[in-house]
Amino acid sequence: MKQILKRTILALTSMLLLVGCASGGTEPAQTDASDAASDTTTEAVTEAPLIPAVPPSDAQIADHEPVLLWPEDNIPYLIENDEKGLMPTIRAYLCDGADSAVVIFPGGGYFQLSDVSEGVDIAKAYNDAGYSAFVVNYRYEPYDGRAILADGQRAVQYVRYFAEDFGIDPDKIALCGFSAGGHLSVMVAEHPVTENLVGDVIGEIRSTPDACILAYPVTTLGEGTFETMPRIFLGENLGNAEETAKYSYPHAIDTMPPTFVFYSVKDQFVNFEANSIAFADAMTAAGRDVTIAAYEDGGHGIGLGTQYNDYSRWHADSAAFLKNHGF
Repeated sequence: MKQILKRTILALTSMLLLVGCASGGTEPAQTDASDAASDTTTEAVTEAPLIPAVPPSDAQIADHEPVLLWPEDNIPYLIENDEKGLMPTIRAYLCDGADSAVVIFPGGGYFQLSDVSEGVDIAKAYNDAGYSAFVVNYRYEPYDGRAILADGQRAVQYVRYFAEDFGIDPDKIALCGFSAGGHLSVMVAEHPVTENLVGDVIGEIRSTPDACILAYPVTTLGEGTFETMPRIFLGENLGNAEETAKYSYPHAIDTMPPTFVFYSVKDQFVNFEANSIAFADAMTAAGRDVTIAAYEDGGHGIGLGTQYNDYSRWHADSAAFLKNHGF
């Protein structure tokens, strides 16, 4: 609101100055060449006021209804006639009395989304642990990394902007990403928003998380990545070494927030040595706060994995990690 008022005052002041210049002067225009040459006055430029945003209704929150992350008529990188009809949405699962939130990015290799076992189920588990949670349905194939990353950044901005409505502290927002969602979590943490894509108030808010929880994550698009992800995320930049490095964990590792990363030693789909372990080692080398856990059973793409004795401990371990970091 303060930003809107500030911009509105600026715009009105500029308009008054322009009107005064047009009607208040009676002196003839200067024609002296030397005077003209020394005139460095520039025309005032006014900024358009930021577009307001409406929070989800009480009914939408209570029903866990998917709400669009972007204005309906202004969704960045939208593909017309997308056969899958993908829309970037977020669902709230609030916990009474919670002042912290976990924003969840399900996995799916960027070609699908496991939004129940790695989304809704996870949100409910964090509610039981005393945290509010949000499930994000970010776009995936046929969309590329521009849309995927924008949706991830927007989700953090959205929760932070409406933090008061959700009853949470805007500086206690963690990301929890599974597999490809783990990659997206790292990318959101390492790539702060630098451009307000739709010119609204949400687009001015900080987009980086205050902590990350990475579940059997993919953290690189280089050697050891999951096979579908470089092609989808990089799109026409596939094979470009600079772009590959930009969207792999070493890019800005020194900006990562405290992170809990875990994996199963039985994982046969994602190379945990090239992803989880390499990421944690890089965090340690950069002096960042990281906790890594390896579980002896389980596998990949199993969400809570309550059927496994060792792996099923990850959720309690992640909640303890959050509590130890002030969440």
